[in-house]
Amino acid sequence: MRVLIVEDESGVARNLVDLIHELDSNVIVLAILQTVEETIAWINKNPKPDLGFFDIRLADRESFDIFDQVSIEFPIVFTTAYDEYALRAFKVNSIDYLLKPIDYSALEKALAKYHKLYGKKNPLNQQSLMEAISEIKKAKVKNCRRSFLIHHKDRLIPLGVEKIAYFYIESELVFCKTHEANRYVVDLALDKIENQIDPQEFFRVNRQFLISRQSVVSALQHFNRKLKLDLIPPPETDVIISKTKATAFKKWLESTE
Repeated sequence: MRVLIVEDESGVARNLVDLIHELDSNVIVLAILQTVEETIAWINKNPKPDLGFFDIRLADRESFDIFDQVSIEFPIVFTTAYDEYALRAFKVNSIDYLLKPIDYSALEKALAKYHKLYGKKNPLNQQSLMEAISEIKKAKVKNCRRSFLIHHKDRLIPLGVEKIAYFYIESELVFCKTHEANRYVVDLALDKIENQIDPQEFFRVNRQFLISRQSVVSALQHFNRKLKLDLIPPPETDVIISKTKATAFKKWLESTE
């Protein structure tokens, strides 16, 4: 069996490869890819694998975008750290998913399901796959968080998402800063916040900052094809976007959806 892995965390990718080889030492890992663009280019230039493992959230954007630009003719096992996704749609449509951290037994069941469904070279039901992805996207937008309950001194403050300019990590704590430049601690991990708010309105520009569209004044060309953001209110540190994420950020910034 020939496998393609799309995963932007090298440690997770190595662990997945090790687990796969524990289950079947004959599996050939064709490539480990980290971005949507890299994956599209690889699929267009290479024979299709027997099975793909796709992380949902990649460095540049969601792997779902791959399916909008290239025809996927092989079954997929999606991997994700975010159980808030409506992932049951994948089960219903004979497609599997694995929650991170991936463990041996879950992977074993996913591979057994693959062999049962596709061991006789049954064709992939592309319509079911696209329907499942559509359901996931709709569920995400529908379930977006609209406010946060902030603990400030002796008070509990309901803070609407529309009032927040950006979230950021400082000294291992997560803060939000409002458009009026008020700063509050948020008792949630930044990854968790990112998964709960509207991706049309907020963008994870790097590991430290999750910014709102309304906070962006401009994006300046930085060295090595990076971008440096000018935000309102101004943050305490420079906000830099890597060249890997720059294209996705520009598409997000000009999006009207």
